Amino acid sequence: MGMNANTKFSLHNNLFCNRKALFLISLLTIMLMFSTPFSAMFNNVSPFALGATYKVVNNEVELVNAVNNTLEPITIAFNNDIKLTGSLVISTNKNITLTSSHNGEFFKLIGASSTDTITVNEGGVLIIEGIIVTHERDSSGRGVAVNSGGKLMMTSGKVSGNSDIMGGGVYVHYGTFVMSGGMITNNRAIVASNQAESDQMLGQHSGGNMQHSGGMSTNSASGTGGGVYVGYDSSFSMSGGIIIDNEAALDGGGVYVDAAGSIGISGEGAIVNNNAARHGGGVYSNGGSFRITGNAVITNNTAIHRGGGVNMNSGSFSMGGGLIANNTAGTGGGVYMSLGSLCLMHGGEISGNTAIGTMPISGGGGVYNEGNFAISGGVITGNTAHNFGGGAYNNGDFKLSGEGEIYDNTALKGNNVYHYDKYNVGGYIIPVVLAFLVICIIGGLFLYFRKKGNKKKEACFSVN
Repeated sequence: MGMNANTKFSLHNNLFCNRKALFLISLLTIMLMFSTPFSAMFNNVSPFALGATYKVVNNEVELVNAVNNTLEPITIAFNNDIKLTGSLVISTNKNITLTSSHNGEFFKLIGASSTDTITVNEGGVLIIEGIIVTHERDSSGRGVAVNSGGKLMMTSGKVSGNSDIMGGGVYVHYGTFVMSGGMITNNRAIVASNQAESDQMLGQHSGGNMQHSGGMSTNSASGTGGGVYVGYDSSFSMSGGIIIDNEAALDGGGVYVDAAGSIGISGEGAIVNNNAARHGGGVYSNGGSFRITGNAVITNNTAIHRGGGVNMNSGSFSMGGGLIANNTAGTGGGVYMSLGSLCLMHGGEISGNTAIGTMPISGGGGVYNEGNFAISGGVITGNTAHNFGGGAYNNGDFKLSGEGEIYDNTALKGNNVYHYDKYNVGGYIIPVVLAFLVICIIGGLFLYFRKKGNKKKEACFSVN
């Protein structure tokens, strides 16, 4: 049976409508592909990190306006390097992601001299995802300062070329820092030339309300935390990325942790090739807590005096995994534990570290312990001390149990473990005392016979 005219018209109309609908769907699909999330994906920005808003900026004015005017999480992509005239402030209820608009290219955010490049205040959240936070050569200022209640997250990019008296790269004060990727490198913690300068710099970088716990003076705090400074009651969690080639004029070339602060390194996190002119080339803890697990590494760091890899000035240290290797210091090449510190080692490896000091109470290629050190798992091996205690120098409470192992270490005396004897330090005191007694006896006899000889001469003269 053939189709009538009405039927043919109806089919033609349906086909036209279907083609129109298909065209509209195709057009919407193309528009969607070039919308914010998709374009961000092709520019190496995760669309899931963008939230509802994504904005490209070209200069400081556009950047500051984008930060200040947003009411929701926003990703701000740099289209070029941006130089600041003041600190970029991430204030309360702001959730800001900073990234670069070009695939594989990190643009710079350059801070003004003597000013923190970025300041994260209470309730603010900053995510660094593909930019370089820096200062120009020969100018000072931190990379990022995280104040009370603020939070910094770093997934990629760099914090590099910054300097300050505490925390050259990142300074955390009653705040939180979470690092899963990226690099903190070539930052310095410098020493203020005098007390007035130190106070002035502290006031500039903390809004004038910096507090110091435990009676720490500004002078004693300056020069600490070349890469990262974790202040009182603050936390730093590192599961990836690297802290490398930072310097401290005093303590904590890589990271400095203050009292009641905490640092945890896990996953693939690495603290490498940092330097401290005094103590703690990799990590210095001033009464804080420190833990290392997973495949994390602390390696090739240097301290002139104590703790090439880690220096615990009281506080607690937990090692459940990871590697502390090839670090160097005068005393405690790998780890230095002071009086009042506690270490529980139940995994991981301390190896290839060197203590180069030659004084009678120096040593501890792997570990120098004056506190409490308990090893129930993991190994201490292949360490060297130029003096005593290749594996460990113990002047406190040292316990080896379970599956813990100490072997193949080298020292002048006590290849694996050397236990300090206050009555015979390094085997020196008894020989020195004996030598002193022998000298006294010989000297006494000499004086006695000399006096006796003089009396005989006087007697002879009197007879004549």
